[in-house]
Amino acid sequence: MKNILFLFILGLFVACSPQKWVLVDSVAINIPIDSTTDKLASKEMEQFIAPFKENIDKEMSQVIGKSAFTMRAGKPESLLSNWNSDVYLRAASKFLQEDIDMAVVNMGSLRAPITKGDITVGSIFQLMPFENELVVLWLKGSEIKKLFSIIAQEGGQGIAGATLKIKDNQIAESAIQGGKIEDDKEYSIATNDFLAGGNDRMLPLATPEKRVDTGLKIRNILMEEVIKTNQKGEEVSAKLDNRIEIL
Repeated sequence: MKNILFLFILGLFVACSPQKWVLVDSVAINIPIDSTTDKLASKEMEQFIAPFKENIDKEMSQVIGKSAFTMRAGKPESLLSNWNSDVYLRAASKFLQEDIDMAVVNMGSLRAPITKGDITVGSIFQLMPFENELVVLWLKGSEIKKLFSIIAQEGGQGIAGATLKIKDNQIAESAIQGGKIEDDKEYSIATNDFLAGGNDRMLPLATPEKRVDTGLKIRNILMEEVIKTNQKGEEVSAKLDNRIEIL
């Protein structure tokens, strides 16, 4: 009787033990999100979303300025990256009420060109879809040189306030505000909080001597720059000025 009871209890434990599942096969299909999927949409949900979409479309289509020409991101320097880094530099200097030495912008953050003609709110959201904020860092010159070496290996990035000459993916010559970089001197850098975390290989930015988080959204800074330029009766523009040269 005891043996039968033991076997009965053992059977309960085995029956209640968690199952181990093993994947033996899988199938994946691509479902395009385009006009062909419209027929699958819920009409009730479309009706619910419609007034919100109308308000968003109205907001995004607002014209806030004009661009003199189409600006795209590219290496070693580009119209779009030069414009963005110049805006970073001016915004950080205004916020701290002191001259910031330089700015760094990663090309990967510039997600869409600014095309010639009208610039809308939506244009800036397409350019900067992230919630990144403006940050000011202070690094010693020795760390700045390491940063520039990384930028050289990358073939360029967006910079302002500095000049680089690159040969064979190495820094041949560099300067900040036209002067030689001193190893023990601290330099101020305007950048975004993504790069300030050492991302996109820019590790020196993650260990600054000092850091100030401005709380200013990059997207808002760019929009304010466009609006301010428009209020002056001018068009947004930039130029290639050999701030980064490949020798």
